[in-house]
Amino acid sequence: MIEPWRQIIDERERLLLEEELRKEIGDRHPLAALPIKVQARRDDRDDVLVSLEDGRVAEVHLTWSGKEADPSWPRTVIFESMDKWRTEANLT
Repeated sequence: MIEPWRQIIDERERLLLEEELRKEIGDRHPLAALPIKVQARRDDRDDVLVSLEDGRVAEVHLTWSGKEADPSWPRTVIFESMDKWRTEANLT
């Protein structure tokens, strides 16, 4: 993983972040009802990188404030692939 991102290797941390994300996602959020797996974290912004079953990835900004009523929160940008995310996030 490329700075300032770090790969999640501690399974307890992964589960905590996935649980928090599920708490925040409302019924109309783009990730609602999708299987998710947190792959990486950016500690300076409370952002996580989530892989989806179809090969896409989502960069999500956690709010740590419980269920969000507005479907635009937690802020989420979905990329068609990890490579596309790296390119568009200028991490190459």
